[in-house]
Amino acid sequence: MFTLCSERKIDLLDHRLEAVTKLLEDLKTQMSGSSTSKESHYDPSRTTTAVSTITSSPNHSESASGLVVEGESSLSAHTVFVNEFVQNFVDADPLRQTDPEIRSTINVLSHIVSDSKQRNGVNEPVLAHARPQDHLQQERRELPPISKTVSLIRIAKAQRLAGSGWIYEYITMQPFGDLCLEVYFSEDYSPFDFISVNAGLYSLFWDYACVADLPQNEKEQYIAYSRLCRDNLETGLANLPLHLPASSNVIAALLFAAFYAIEFSKSMLCWTLSSKASELCQTLGYHRNLPLGGNQQSGDARYTQFLFWSTYYIDKSLSLRLGRASTIPDWDISISLPSLPNKDQEPVLAYFVLWIKLARCQGNIYEMLYSPGSMIQPDHVRHSRVELLRSNLQELEEETERTMNDWFKVSKENSGENLMDFYATSDAILRLSLLTHVYRAAPRTANSSTTFSSDCVRVARATIEKHHECMAIIHKSNNLHFSTYIHWTLLFAPFIPFIAIFCNVMETRDKADLVRLDAFIMSIQSASTVSGPAAKMHRLFQVLYNIAARYLELHTQSNPDESSVPETEAQLAALGFPHARTWTATQQHQTQSSNLLEEMETGLFHETSNMGVNTDETSLGQWAVNPMFWMGNGAQLENWLYDNQASMELLQEVDLDSPFKE
Repeated sequence: MFTLCSERKIDLLDHRLEAVTKLLEDLKTQMSGSSTSKESHYDPSRTTTAVSTITSSPNHSESASGLVVEGESSLSAHTVFVNEFVQNFVDADPLRQTDPEIRSTINVLSHIVSDSKQRNGVNEPVLAHARPQDHLQQERRELPPISKTVSLIRIAKAQRLAGSGWIYEYITMQPFGDLCLEVYFSEDYSPFDFISVNAGLYSLFWDYACVADLPQNEKEQYIAYSRLCRDNLETGLANLPLHLPASSNVIAALLFAAFYAIEFSKSMLCWTLSSKASELCQTLGYHRNLPLGGNQQSGDARYTQFLFWSTYYIDKSLSLRLGRASTIPDWDISISLPSLPNKDQEPVLAYFVLWIKLARCQGNIYEMLYSPGSMIQPDHVRHSRVELLRSNLQELEEETERTMNDWFKVSKENSGENLMDFYATSDAILRLSLLTHVYRAAPRTANSSTTFSSDCVRVARATIEKHHECMAIIHKSNNLHFSTYIHWTLLFAPFIPFIAIFCNVMETRDKADLVRLDAFIMSIQSASTVSGPAAKMHRLFQVLYNIAARYLELHTQSNPDESSVPETEAQLAALGFPHARTWTATQQHQTQSSNLLEEMETGLFHETSNMGVNTDETSLGQWAVNPMFWMGNGAQLENWLYDNQASMELLQEVDLDSPFKE
């Protein structure tokens, strides 16, 4: 009996050993198939097999099981505490005569914060249109007709088609048509070229369907082609291997995908893609002024530098938006900015230099004013940095005017007057929004009675005014550029001006500013039809306006309901508004027992005590609401941008029952 059992165990071990050996042989085959030279092509079928062991499903539930932690300017990690703070405050101080409108609005705000906590446990598919792995093999080469593709490439090369996709810059540097032929007709094309081709064709077919004067059936056909390319693109992205080879065509694919992600305001996906592109650029030395290699030509260097600066543009722009340190330090770059094109070259390259410089400003604003290290700097250092960044934006404004004088005429002839007017105005809005960021970070003067300086409010108002100019241009084009404006201007960088004016209304009861808020919201009413994040932005701004409008109404009544006003102040304190916090701390000190306060200090505020912060009652609300106060500069900065960034992140992540469905 013992011998029989032993023989069975030996047989079982033999079977397991054979299985392990086969797995090792398969792994060796897969690794040898992917270990090629850095510029080589790949067999799509072999890549698909290798990827299946890593990402068998593009939307697998384990892919986003952890919490996403963002930097000090975003405050997304603080949203969980905000919810607890609001609930504890309401429970501890129930009001007997609550204004019904204020209560309704407060409930909506509580819902926003509550959903921001729940979303961390829900995995929303990043690439909703990616096809399942099993279908990739048979559908991977389904593409639009080659004749349609060639025709659109010719139109784009002739600068008679334009849009926000990266294809319009790429096509000035590389023969995109040759890349398409490789993917259309080769049996061993690279999966990275497959991504690049489909990303480029998605933009071309979609833009052409929107701007060309076509019969309705043809327009629908071009839209169908664009969606086919979109599905191919997302499928290719969902099945990328964990390890990517250092190659220019891989970097190009990542950049195509990153720009595509911005089109739908998928900032975290864009960061993932651009960070990998940044790593590969630095691995290959694209950021260094190195001597040309044996077979490298000057044209190759021009292209690789174009890849690097495109990566730089995305990286620095997202640094401020997400509150994260850039992956490309400026002191490690030795190559020069792209040279301005000659008069016979494409105008887009002239504007490309401006976009790089604007992105550098965005990265510097985060690094110098809103990063953790910058928060602990003394006032005179922060003042000097504010002045430096203000000066940089002013210089960029002047350079933009010179570029417009040199290139605007030919650009309008090629791409159309409305399109160029739109780009010029939307870029101006972005610069004004960034200037609002800069002024907001200036240390507050001792005699100031408001959170925002007069300069900050003035620039915020100018931004809103310029916004209405842009909307007038968009309406002239039958709202053709509205989606681009929402994603590349209002959502691409945190749109502070609206929040700045909202706070000014709450503190000064300025009715003219309240009218500005209302007009802004009405102007973007159709944002709910553009995308989920756009709908959430409009919803959040609408809720804030409702608070401001009711707040002013209560204060202008001869006998306002006193119970409603304190509740509004309390909820504003929970959301991070400084003057309301003073009321909150005082009211808590008067109405709550010492046991309750002790419970809050040891529970909700335990992190404050761990960092050795003095928790007197007048500052308790400020330190608890915002970790920025732990850094020693909270009295001046007053955590405003941090709070605003939290709201911006809610635009991406909170489900407000929007009617939009992707």
